[in-house]
Amino acid sequence: MKTKVIRARIPEDLKKEFEAAAAAHQMSLSNALRQLMNQYVEQERELARRREETIEAMEDIATGRIVDGDEVMTWLAGWGTESEMEPPL
Repeated sequence: MKTKVIRARIPEDLKKEFEAAAAAHQMSLSNALRQLMNQYVEQERELARRREETIEAMEDIATGRIVDGDEVMTWLAGWGTESEMEPPL
């Protein structure tokens, strides 16, 4: 994996606290920053995915592609019983 060096200006007290937190987990500053950046990127990907799903759901509602909640509850109540049904459309 190719790596790059980055620089950032941060408050000195924040740097000291971050270094202490990394050291408490026996991590180098570089590894802790890499892990933190990975977590941030994954969080942003998840937020983007959720936004897209929300937009799709709102489009479904706007065009009438919805399933009645009572039908869903009836379907769920039948799970694992002799009266189990196909999912509502």
